[in-house]
Amino acid sequence: MWSNANNRGESSQPKSDNNNSFVFEQQNDVRMNELGNKLSALKNITIDMHNDVNDQERLLDESNNAFGGLGQTLKQSYSRMNRMVSTRHKRQLCYYVAVVVALFFIIYWGSGILGRISWSSSPEDGDQAGGSVEQDI
Repeated sequence: MWSNANNRGESSQPKSDNNNSFVFEQQNDVRMNELGNKLSALKNITIDMHNDVNDQERLLDESNNAFGGLGQTLKQSYSRMNRMVSTRHKRQLCYYVAVVVALFFIIYWGSGILGRISWSSSPEDGDQAGGSVEQDI
């Protein structure tokens, strides 16, 4: 009697081991597929990052070239201005031009203020505002 129970237990244990191993294999396959999907997504992200870095590097090179030329142009302009101001008459001419430009901006700015003051303090605006208040009442 005991031997039959042992035989049945021993014979049923390999079946359960086979079932367990089959379930584990299925779980491993599912997890391998998930891992493959995650690796694929990671690969796509790194490719996108690589493309972005290359684009930014190209943009920085273009900016460096543009600003490098600007710096050279400014140096040349500064040296030409120094040569021009080296004599007294040319220096006086520069002062006169600077004064005229400053006066132009002062007059331009002053006329803008005067224009705003004259528009905001006109008697017509006061009448219109008073009229609208009276109409609302």
